[in-house]
Amino acid sequence: MTGVVPRLLEELQTLTDVSEDSELVLAQAPGRVEILGNHTDYNGGLVLAATIERYVWALGVPSERVTVRSLIFDETVEFDHIGQHRALTNEWHDYVRGVFWALERRGRPTTGMTAVIDGSVPIRAGLSSSAALEVAIVNLVAHLNGLQMEPKSLAMIAFEAERLFCGVSCGIMDQFTAQLCRPDSLLEIHCANMQTADVALPPELAILIIDSGVSRTAGDALNERRIECDRAVIALRRAGWDISALGQLRVGHLERAIDTVGTALGKRVEHVVRENERVRRGVRLLRDGRYREFGELLYESHSSSKELFEVSHPNLDLLVEIARQQRGVVGARLTGAGLGGSVVILAERSDARDIAIAVGRQYQMETGLEPDVIITGIPGGVTVRRITQLAG
Repeated sequence: MTGVVPRLLEELQTLTDVSEDSELVLAQAPGRVEILGNHTDYNGGLVLAATIERYVWALGVPSERVTVRSLIFDETVEFDHIGQHRALTNEWHDYVRGVFWALERRGRPTTGMTAVIDGSVPIRAGLSSSAALEVAIVNLVAHLNGLQMEPKSLAMIAFEAERLFCGVSCGIMDQFTAQLCRPDSLLEIHCANMQTADVALPPELAILIIDSGVSRTAGDALNERRIECDRAVIALRRAGWDISALGQLRVGHLERAIDTVGTALGKRVEHVVRENERVRRGVRLLRDGRYREFGELLYESHSSSKELFEVSHPNLDLLVEIARQQRGVVGARLTGAGLGGSVVILAERSDARDIAIAVGRQYQMETGLEPDVIITGIPGGVTVRRITQLAG
């Protein structure tokens, strides 16, 4: 965080008077990477995710209205903290407005704030920069207003800002991970009942994230596939199945379910059901210390996302194949909504830097694109602290 607080404080002082007595609060929320559980969260299924060492920071003080400056977008917005209307454009500030809207909707009174935000989470790389922003803002607002809210409640406010206010058909994985993940552990989320569990990542493993350089708005992919999954549920219910989400199905149901919904929707159903089973098995393997077998599940997940859910991209497939050839790689798969974005690689920590160089070099040779590579541990979820002006 070296240099972050002074930079944010300097910008904040251009927006409002900051004195030694000012009630300054800094929230730091991480991005996240999906390890297993592709497109299962909004289907009431299971996911395994981790936070990454990239963040959104929000420094603020109480005020009558809301004034927020983004250093990333070099833009300042002002609005009232009550009476927000649902967003139509999904600009960065709509996610901030959505937090105030969701708090008001839940009957949580707040004042305004003057704040500056900055971040290091790559945008449109499938690493949930929007969720990191929402989680940073909701924790900042809660602390500035003395709201006594449980961590899951804060995560749900952040989720509602994106799902209901901004209209992105996401599940709860992104916001829950940024809020609840513990250091050095994956977060297992049962999305149907919002139960969570910590699953330790073996210390000899590192996480690599490689951005393909191929962008597509995540909302497009999420909305298209969610509609298809909803159609499958409707078809099953009409045929007498007592379910409300695909996450309730097990592998033993697949043959009959596919016969019911047809081949096209059946591919979506099969992916979700088998992906949930991969998460269940993956948790058991990690807890038994069998991380190489766990890595094979990542390859299986990528193939399923490509062939059955059809959210991969040739560049993502290429990155996975290049990674598979490297010594020390345990597993690799696309991560996030797909159709662009990033792949995640689990690798022996001692080989991580060599792998990053080799994969990046070969990918650039074959595509002409220079990928961004992140080697990361798992830092845990959001942190909030009060600071003094002198702290910078």
